[in-house]
Amino acid sequence: MSDWTPGSLNSLSPPTLVHKERSGEREKDHGDTRSLRSVVVAVVRKVFLLLNTSEVRWKACIVFFLWGASSMIYYGVSLNSYNLSTNLYIYTFLCGLLEIPAYLFNWPTSTKLGRKKTLVCLYLTCSVSISVLTALIMLLEEVPSWAKMVLSLSGKMAITSAFGLIWYYSTELFSTKYRSRVMGEANLFARLSSTCSPYINDIFGEVLVWGPSAMFSLASLAAAFIVTLLPETKNKIMAQGIDDQPEHVMEQHDPPRPQYDPPRTQYDPPLPHPKDHEAISQVLVL
Repeated sequence: MSDWTPGSLNSLSPPTLVHKERSGEREKDHGDTRSLRSVVVAVVRKVFLLLNTSEVRWKACIVFFLWGASSMIYYGVSLNSYNLSTNLYIYTFLCGLLEIPAYLFNWPTSTKLGRKKTLVCLYLTCSVSISVLTALIMLLEEVPSWAKMVLSLSGKMAITSAFGLIWYYSTELFSTKYRSRVMGEANLFARLSSTCSPYINDIFGEVLVWGPSAMFSLASLAAAFIVTLLPETKNKIMAQGIDDQPEHVMEQHDPPRPQYDPPRTQYDPPLPHPKDHEAISQVLVL
C-alpha cells in the first residue's frame, strides 16, 4: 500500500499555497487586461462606426467640419474684443443681446429658403463681415471703434444663427440608427474646436492683430462652400432607416396599410351586432 502522506503534505505546504495564490492572481490580472482591451476596442469601433459606413461617411465628415468651424468662429469672435481694442463690457453685452434675434431669424428663413440656402447665406455673411474688418485693420492705421464693433457683431450674429440652424439640420440628415451618434460626435468636434479659440486670439493675435479675424473669415468661407454638398431637407420627412435617406424621401402621407383580420377561433368573444351599435348611438345622443 502506497504512502500518500508526503504528497498531501507537500500540496498543503505554505510555499505551495503561496505559489497557487500568486498563479491565480496572475491569471486574474491577464483576464482583466484582456477584458479591458476588448472594451477599449469596442468603444473605438463604435466611435469610428460612422466613418466605416459608406452610406453616411461623407455626410458625417461634412457635419463634423461644420460643427467644428461654427463653434470655433462663435467663441473666437465672442472673445476677440481685446484684439479689436473695443470696450469689453459693451462688446460682451451686445454679443449676448444679439443672440435673441439671431435664433429668431432661423425660423422664417429656413422655412422659406430651406436649410442649405440659409446656411450658405449665413456663412457668407459672417465671412464677408469679418473679411471687411480684417481688410480695414490691415490697410488703416486706426479703425473707428464703432466700425470694428459693427462688423464684428454682424459676423457674430450670422454665425450664431448658423450654429443654431446646424443643430436641427444635422438631425434631419441622418436616419434614426445614426442620429444620436452623429449628434454626440459632432458635439465632440465642436468642443474640441472651441477650446482652440482662446489660443487663436491670444497667441496668434499677439503676432498679427488681424490674424484671428482672417482665420475665422476663411473658416466661415470654407463652411459656406462645403455645406452646398449636403442634401436639402426642407419639406422632407425624417429618415427612419439606411435606405430611407432624406434626399430620396419626399414629404407625403403614409400609404394606407392593408387591413388584416386574423382568423377567429371559438375562444374569441362574439362580434357585436349592427343593431347594438345603433342602440349605443341613440343612448349617447340622449
